[in-house]
Amino acid sequence: MTTPRPLAVLCVAYRTPELLESCLTSISAHLPGVPVHVHDNSAEHAAQLDPVVGRHPDVHWHRGGPNIGFAAAVNALAAQVPGHDLLLINPDAVLQGPLTATLAAVRTPGVAAAAPLDVLTRSATSRPWDVAHRPRGLARALVSASGYAERLRGTPLSDLYPARPREVGGYLTGACLAVSRAAWDEIGPFDEEYFLYGEESQWQERARAAGWRLVLADEPGVVHEAAGTVAADPAASRRSHDLLRANVALQIEQGTSARRADLYLAGTSVLDRVQRSKRAARVPVRRSGRPPVLLTINRLDYGGAERHHVVLATELARRGHDVTIVAMQRLGPLVAEIPHTVRVVRQPWWAPAIDVPPGPAVLVTGDTNTETGFGTLWRAGRRDRHWLVGAHVPPDPLAPTYSAGLARAMSRADGFVALSPRHRDEVSAHQRVARRWFVAPNGVAHADGLLDVPERTVPDGPLRLVMLSRIVELKNPHLLVEALDGLRELPWTLDIFGDGPDRARLEALTPAHLRDRVRWRGWSPGPDHAFAGADLVCLPSRSEAFPLTILEAMARRLPVIASATCAVPDMLDHGKAGIVVDDVTVEGWRRALAEVLSAREDLPAIAARGLERMRDHYTIEAMADAYQDAFAQVMA
Repeated sequence: MTTPRPLAVLCVAYRTPELLESCLTSISAHLPGVPVHVHDNSAEHAAQLDPVVGRHPDVHWHRGGPNIGFAAAVNALAAQVPGHDLLLINPDAVLQGPLTATLAAVRTPGVAAAAPLDVLTRSATSRPWDVAHRPRGLARALVSASGYAERLRGTPLSDLYPARPREVGGYLTGACLAVSRAAWDEIGPFDEEYFLYGEESQWQERARAAGWRLVLADEPGVVHEAAGTVAADPAASRRSHDLLRANVALQIEQGTSARRADLYLAGTSVLDRVQRSKRAARVPVRRSGRPPVLLTINRLDYGGAERHHVVLATELARRGHDVTIVAMQRLGPLVAEIPHTVRVVRQPWWAPAIDVPPGPAVLVTGDTNTETGFGTLWRAGRRDRHWLVGAHVPPDPLAPTYSAGLARAMSRADGFVALSPRHRDEVSAHQRVARRWFVAPNGVAHADGLLDVPERTVPDGPLRLVMLSRIVELKNPHLLVEALDGLRELPWTLDIFGDGPDRARLEALTPAHLRDRVRWRGWSPGPDHAFAGADLVCLPSRSEAFPLTILEAMARRLPVIASATCAVPDMLDHGKAGIVVDDVTVEGWRRALAEVLSAREDLPAIAARGLERMRDHYTIEAMADAYQDAFAQVMA
């Protein structure tokens, strides 16, 4: 007889200590001796759970970090218990029994996941078997969003089963889900692009595609509250709703196409406007006299433009603006860094139906086709809407940067926000893209965080050079390596941080005799990690608009050497606050590096001037001031 795999209970907590207390007490009563692992996603509110932690010393607590999202937290917990079947339980759920049938089902060969019956305390219409859903497509997703799934139960348009099924053809949801370790190891972990909601249904879709089965057990499972962990927090509840909508779209996109996902998003926007039950709660109330602000982006991936949106949105919200970030294509990992004071939605560019408080509003788009299309359509809706183009695409100094059609569309905006004077001059040199210009440099640090930055000393040993970048050819890491190859007689080391599509090919170009001095470090979680112990930050790129790495280095009193592309000379005060390399070739960089390595005693003074320029021009406050000035002028 085969010994059943051991079980581990995994719970992702988010504030609400009373609910978590009830959950853990019920687990202890019905599953004694089963190891329980809790990942605390409460972040800055983690102290709320301290009393619960003290009363449950047998629980394995994983605490002290940021809110990494539900999917990532489950993945981290699952990695802690290899060889165990997994019981995922929500912190707002109370276990009703030992789950004998559920655990027997999930230990049956070929079964990927099983769930017990579920009682939802806040619903008068849900059935205990509504943890089971039929396969979800565009039509069923829209019916569910409209609230008509119960009325249409049993018809092809509803994802709800008319009677309790045994085998489930779609997915199991709810507050209690048992997962087979064999299936988990074969299918892989949850997709962490699903920050919250949809990760378990997407995983089950992958499992069914691989031939695994889903089972609904006929036994009491849990009693829980819908969205109990955010019910008392309107901002968190709004974020929860927006993430659910975006992740339903993401699953539709992964299962069918991006076009169908966009139709779902547009369809839910229409429902919000035509359904009487949703209209009253749809339009937010203006919180202050400041205009609402919309910021667009294609995806919230890690990148300079994307981080700029997050920092700007956060500061504008702190100053009293109602701020919404609109992602045209997908959300992304930066969602984790956006406070709940900023709304985040996914919306196709051709359906710019975003709810903002009544009155004048401002939209800031990027300079991509999709964002410009969104801006064009959004402003056409009302006369009190104002549109600024905030450019991030590196300009071509020798030819038009944009297609004729895109330039013509952007020129209809109320203004074009350049990143620096040189950026403005290069963009406008070969085509007309704006009827009014503004300059608003990016910022990465608050002014009060730059007051007591410690001085750095030049090391006696080799100078440690660092490059932090996405690894693509135009960033020129191979050029930097080749330049240093001609300076082997001088004392230096180079650490290259970052990942990207060209990394393997460019790393292979490093000569064998430099492998002990040039170290490709791979992905870095950020500047603090990459710049630890650095003496000089290098940016050899042949194309940049406004590299935030320069600001991150200056904010840490690190000297910078960078190629003279677009805004870089302005940022480094034309050589006074850093070293500008005008000749972006191997020979040009080799000459510049030779001078630096031969006069390393000058680096502390260069770093000090960089920090001073950072304080004067590139703080988060200076960036927000510039944008607010632009808002005031276009609205006048």
